[in-house]
Amino acid sequence: MNQATMQEAWNQLMDGHKQVYHKHGFYALGDAYIISGKDKKYKDQVILIERCEKLQHNHWEFKCSKKDCKFQPTITTNGDDNKGNLKRKAPKLQIIEE
Repeated sequence: MNQATMQEAWNQLMDGHKQVYHKHGFYALGDAYIISGKDKKYKDQVILIERCEKLQHNHWEFKCSKKDCKFQPTITTNGDDNKGNLKRKAPKLQIIEE
């Protein structure tokens, strides 16, 4: 996805949307600490996670403090195999057209 689409999804998530859907999957907030493998510099932060078909993309350039988010992260496990491939299906995945 392009930067403008990611920025729009991030803005919607910051406004309180739980998930933002696109043609091939969805964006959601992820627990940066868990997604990073429990790196202490990401404690109490959220990042933008994209679930796209069978891949998970962690967009580290989009992150903020948990206290600045209206909702807590919905992605609380690192679903990929460290190569971006999802090990299991994303919950509640719906496909919609952009």
